[in-house]
Amino acid sequence: MTMLKIYLWAPKQRLIVPKMAETDTGFFVEVEPLSVYECHDIFHWKKHIFDSLVKGMARVDTPDSAQEPGSMILEKLELNSWGEFERQATLFTIHRGSRYTTIYATGSAEDGMWSHAAMTERKFHSRAPLEVIVDAIAADIIRHPKASKPLPLLITSSGS
Repeated sequence: MTMLKIYLWAPKQRLIVPKMAETDTGFFVEVEPLSVYECHDIFHWKKHIFDSLVKGMARVDTPDSAQEPGSMILEKLELNSWGEFERQATLFTIHRGSRYTTIYATGSAEDGMWSHAAMTERKFHSRAPLEVIVDAIAADIIRHPKASKPLPLLITSSGS
């Protein structure tokens, strides 16, 4: 199985893509390097996603529990808490298994935190071309409201 996480961070319309690895005890962990892309730089982040899925995941020793989950991301973005990040981000996860490749996207609860109940899921047969899967995740990311800045409202006068 291969897993890839892609965080869409709204304040600066960036994609954060950590390298994923499987530990010797079977857990998935985020490891260096951490790649950051501008949302509009579609060519480069699509290539990164494609290459990561082709390459698969490395196996690593189980890390020391002192390393907080997400701390690599918090340091890179200069944030103080995971909650602060989560309220401003959407997580897209790709699981590539033997029968299906599944794309999950987190939804938000009323408090702005990720909610399993609001999550979306798309499945592709294991023989679906990888290009189709990467195009699907790219389309999901591009269409997501956090991928673009809100347009300013234009105020006009009636001219009376």
